[in-house]
Order: sequence, then C-alpha cells, then structure tokens
Amino acid sequence: MARQATLNTDESNPLNGMIKGVGDLGGNVVNLAALQAKLALEDFRESSAQAQPALIALSLFVPIGIASVTIGLFGLAYLMASEWNISLGRSMLMVSAGGLLLTAVSLFLVVQRLFNCFASFRRSREELERNIAWLRTVLIYSGR
Repeated sequence: MARQATLNTDESNPLNGMIKGVGDLGGNVVNLAALQAKLALEDFRESSAQAQPALIALSLFVPIGIASVTIGLFGLAYLMASEWNISLGRSMLMVSAGGLLLTAVSLFLVVQRLFNCFASFRRSREELERNIAWLRTVLIYSGR
C-alpha cells in the first residue's frame, strides 16, 4: 500500500471540481447519445412500416410489368410498322423512346413517394441539432 498513489479528496481543490464536471458532462453526453440512437431506431421502424406497402407492390408488379411491357412494346412496334408503312427498326426505336420516357416519369414518382416515407427522420435530425447546440453551450459557458 505504501507505493500506491493517494487520492486527493479535498473538496476545496478546484481540480476535483473540474474532474467532477467533466465526468458529469461525459455522463450526459453518453445519455444523449443513447437517447438519440433510440429515437433514430424508432424513426426507422416508423418509416419502414410506412414504406412496406410500396416496397411490396414494387416487388410484385415490377416483374409482371417488365414482361407485359416488353411484349406490348414489340406488338406496338409491329403495329406501327405495318400501319404507317415505316421500317420495323424505326418503329421499335420510337416505341423504345416512349417507353423510356414513361419509365422515367413513373420512377420519379415512386422514388419521391419512398423518400416521403422517411420524412419522419426529421425528428431525429432536429433532436440531434438541439443536443449538439446544448453541448456546445455547456462547453462554451462551463469555464465561466
């Protein structure tokens, strides 16, 4: 025991107060981080529940749509070639351009809908910004 350092428990020592303050601040930061993680997890669960019907619909209708659209586009190209007396290649290119345009518009709407489902993460972001502002304020004014 003779070689062990002694702990200075003198309450009048300013170093002890600073160590206690840093320890309290560290404990508060850990608590805030844990609460922030719980809020983010809850936001993720809520967002996933909102996005689930859209994702299920995509997984069911995309394969059917791809197959149907492919056959329909070939049929439209053949019909255009025979009715308008143009080459089959030209009618296929025209149908392809129209299909790509329709796909781009539809994809934009679906992606926009999916991003709107994750808007509830706004709560986590706002709470994190408040926590960071609080921590910044504590660190700035703790020495005064």
